[in-house]
Amino acid sequence: MVKKISLIVGSPRKNRSCNFLIDNAIEGIKEISDEFEINKIQISEYKITPCNGCDACLKAPNDCPLSENDDMKKLEEKILGSSALLISASNYFGTICSQVKVFIDRSRPWKMKNYLMKDIIFGPMAASGLRNSGESVIVNLINFALIQGMIVVGNVEGVPFLEGNIPITTLQKQGLKDFVGKGEIDELGALIARDLGKRVAELVLKMS
Repeated sequence: MVKKISLIVGSPRKNRSCNFLIDNAIEGIKEISDEFEINKIQISEYKITPCNGCDACLKAPNDCPLSENDDMKKLEEKILGSSALLISASNYFGTICSQVKVFIDRSRPWKMKNYLMKDIIFGPMAASGLRNSGESVIVNLINFALIQGMIVVGNVEGVPFLEGNIPITTLQKQGLKDFVGKGEIDELGALIARDLGKRVAELVLKMS
């Protein structure tokens, strides 16, 4: 049976930093095997209504009434049944971008239906304009995964003292005074994202 790995580009801006991380993670996955079903999702292409705290999902059948008029059911069909999920999200003003926060809030029924995402392997990634400011996004993503009963993993490939465990790409170079210019890429961020993709793929195969 073909294993599905879903990857969510959480930024409202296509083909930018979050997409950069996801594409590099996909490269890493394909290094391990080309037999995975790669399910890349652009969150900006889906209409997700913000949660209004009605708590309808706490009562059987634990459905959200907002799903009748937006795309959350479409996302549910795409994501549930995945063996692994990776999300790259942007840092907006010190916290996770609203597009991903709304998605996280609206995923609550999946928990209330007895943990529909239980044991899915989860890899968090973040994009930030400034260095050392993507960690709050990672915390948000890890909290989401733990609440949903997923298994959070980080990068353990490569050289331990060079590569970080979690891919965080930034526009600010190591020297802090210079920024990534046109045609340049964050090579370290790309490397860690690829290695996280490899790690996730290896674990999916081990757990099969």
